Amino acid sequence: MDKSKYCRYHRSHGHVTEDCIHLKDAIKILIQKGYARKYVKEEDRENKEAQMAIDTPATDDEENRTAVPTAFAITR
Repeated sequence: MDKSKYCRYHRSHGHVTEDCIHLKDAIKILIQKGYARKYVKEEDRENKEAQMAIDTPATDDEENRTAVPTAFAITR
């Protein structure tokens, strides 16, 4: 693990925030759901909305999942 690189999103070492794939994915989801519209340029928003109107949305099972708290134990 590279201690010289720190990710503020994960609050851990190993990679820098600018290279964080999980952060980029989280930002994309926020933009797609409309929560970050004020941070997206108007022309980019119009292009994305036009593309979304053309594409047929696929069913995303991950969005329909419910988080269930689970505790695992190992016994002998």
